[in-house]
Formats: sequence, C-alpha cells, structure tokens
Amino acid sequence: MSLPALKDFRGEQIDMTCSRCDRHGVYDRKALVKKFGSHTEFVELRRIMAIGCDRRGTDECEARFPCLLAANILIEGAR
Repeated sequence: MSLPALKDFRGEQIDMTCSRCDRHGVYDRKALVKKFGSHTEFVELRRIMAIGCDRRGTDECEARFPCLLAANILIEGAR
C-alpha cells in the first residue's frame, strides 16, 4: 500500500498544524501540486513544510494534516 499523495486529496485547501511548535497554515492544493507534483506524498510534504523546526524528521515532530482525517485518508505507520 502506498502512502497518500497530493493526487489522492481532492479538496481545494490543505491544512497543516503542529501543536508542539505552534505552526499552522492553510495551503492551496493546486499551488502545491504545481510546485511539488501530484505524486508528492504527504510524508514528504510534511518534511518540506517543517523546514526550520528542530524536530523536523524526528519522532518528536507533531506536524499533521487535519484535512486528511476529515477526508478519511489515513497515513498508516507514518509519523
């Protein structure tokens, strides 16, 4: 089973939040697809969007995409 990518989410906006470092943002899906490509997985997108955070890419990173949960798209085994 492959991890969810931008192509798998059809909403207009993608929201990301991190309760640990108090980051949050809402991004235009079409702009993200244009910049990174539709096959970019949300796991990679999380790494990109967390640039500048000391916890980026570690188990301590709490960056999440609530829009995926709302759309019933799960990232199994990815933290």
